[in-house]
Amino acid sequence: MKRKFCTLTLACVLLLSCFSCVSCSKKDSGYLVEPNLNVFYDDSGKGYIAEKDKTATLELTKGAKVAEYKQRAVAVDGSAVEDPASIAVFDEETMTVAAAGNGTLYIDLCDEDGNVLETATVTSQGAYPTDPKLTSIRDNGINGSHDPSLIEYDGYYYVFTTGWSTGGNQIRRSFDLIHWTYYGTTFNGFSGESPSGKSWDEEFADVLTALDCPTISKASFWAPDIVACPNGEGFWLYTCAVYTEDAGQTDGNDRAAIFLCYSEDLTPGSFEYKGILFQSCLPVNGGAANGMVNAIDPQIIFTPNGKMYMAYGSFHDGLYIHEINTKTGLKSVGMNKLYTDEEVTAFHEEHRMEGTDGAKYCGTQIASGAMEAPVIARHDDVPVYNDDGTLKETIETRYFFMTSYGLLASSYNMRYAISDGAVKGPYLDAYEEELNATGDGSSGTGYKAMGAYKFVYSDGTVMEANAGRGTIEYNVYAPGHNDLYTTRSGINVVSRINRYYQTEMGGDFALFINQYYLNSLGQIVINPNRYAGERLRTVTAKEFAELTNGKYQLVLMQDGVSTPLSSTAATFTYNGADGGEFSYISNGETMSGTWSIFGDYFLKLETDYDTYYCVVTPAYLEGVGGGLSVTGMGMYEGMAIYLNSDPT
Repeated sequence: MKRKFCTLTLACVLLLSCFSCVSCSKKDSGYLVEPNLNVFYDDSGKGYIAEKDKTATLELTKGAKVAEYKQRAVAVDGSAVEDPASIAVFDEETMTVAAAGNGTLYIDLCDEDGNVLETATVTSQGAYPTDPKLTSIRDNGINGSHDPSLIEYDGYYYVFTTGWSTGGNQIRRSFDLIHWTYYGTTFNGFSGESPSGKSWDEEFADVLTALDCPTISKASFWAPDIVACPNGEGFWLYTCAVYTEDAGQTDGNDRAAIFLCYSEDLTPGSFEYKGILFQSCLPVNGGAANGMVNAIDPQIIFTPNGKMYMAYGSFHDGLYIHEINTKTGLKSVGMNKLYTDEEVTAFHEEHRMEGTDGAKYCGTQIASGAMEAPVIARHDDVPVYNDDGTLKETIETRYFFMTSYGLLASSYNMRYAISDGAVKGPYLDAYEEELNATGDGSSGTGYKAMGAYKFVYSDGTVMEANAGRGTIEYNVYAPGHNDLYTTRSGINVVSRINRYYQTEMGGDFALFINQYYLNSLGQIVINPNRYAGERLRTVTAKEFAELTNGKYQLVLMQDGVSTPLSSTAATFTYNGADGGEFSYISNGETMSGTWSIFGDYFLKLETDYDTYYCVVTPAYLEGVGGGLSVTGMGMYEGMAIYLNSDPT
């Protein structure tokens, strides 16, 4: 489901129940039907863990021969565990694994010479996530991280972000998506020679000319995208450069350029310039800029047949998509060279005219209005279920086109549309309309997956995060410029910017990771709580209604609202079968509806206002502890709904 798919030459398809994904890892050896397993144990003592979730079976592919199984385990903090059975118990005779503690068990499948053929990864955890000790929001591991792009390599997750004038795009890394450290910058602060042996100004001579910038140290590097090369050898960094020291320059133009770099291993300073893809030369605050494409915010997507595309753009004339050559990493139609301002302007003036050089240069428009930061995620074999949990249909390939509407420091909100089978769209929302932001971007079309919100529980407890010295109250404000990524273990996550509204954090921002899921209609829904290692498991109607006596806090996204929406109380009653009734407060008015759970974790909420198709999952609720969380999407209005269990 990761938008950064490798081409078919890597052939790494992982079938993960209703979340099939393609990973950019090395080719699987083919000894395991499913290399990633999840098991749970009842640490709460409440008896809610289903028997089928307590154990899992390690299944070998037909004809696979394994001489020996070797076990090792790590705790949730990544430290080695002396006794693997304290995490999960593996029975070679039955090939079953049973949960025992919190952590990860690795089972190496070995041949007669002790060589590892393939490794099974078994995640074992309790009923509800415990405190994951998330990186402090004041720590440089996440603080100051803007416009993240996520990738997995060599046992780590890496996030590449905007670098401003820090000598390249910033790099951070983590072993678990929870604990992050600062790693360096792509161009190593321009110290020493470039990877090609040239001076840094010589290395980026094309970029300097495109920006009319005197030296590369004065340029800023925004909104990168990092992807594995299609041939499996190294990584391509797509980033954009701007020169903002003298905003608008002396001739009244803002310039930007998207260019490509290559690194063998993601080491800071190892990224070598390979070519320029797009340039823009926009009049400062001029009406003419509204008809031109902004050369920033590149994002890559691979199709099932191995084709590669780049989405890019910001405000002005909207967002565009262009095919990329998988051998060079540059535009497939050529035109990968430095152009003069006059040539660039001419391309932009004719880019809507089919068959012109301008159309070839800019590509195909896929959205318009006050938006930026396009990202496209691909999910294959997407199941769509009936309301009784039976399979209705399977969609071969579904693309999710998500973008950030509004102003990055005030009205950012994350919206998406869907295209089945066609990477260029059209991408449509619940109203069968294409993405279009209006006004300042707080309003518009599209499924609104995340906007500003804050959970406040019935005793006054609020969302609280580790701030280095104790905790600090925070909210989700202007969330956006996100990446959509599926890990090798099949976890779908959103990496995004989080800002803070009217708190002592002021205007700070940080990297937040949220897990996302596909609901029973095959739509993206995002967990409103930061990722804490949670996994999907069976949640019954009985558990959902009894865990906190049916008490939940509810947030319903609204169009046109940018300030954080505070949660309101919701009460669920249980009818003894698969659901019941519920009520909640909306704008001071008591609303009511019915609810039902079907499948393992699908939840349907029916109200007079809309019908919401949701996923219910264990989660760590900051300020409260382990509990249940619900995330869903309105079937008719296309607005997200969030619920957290309220223990008070």
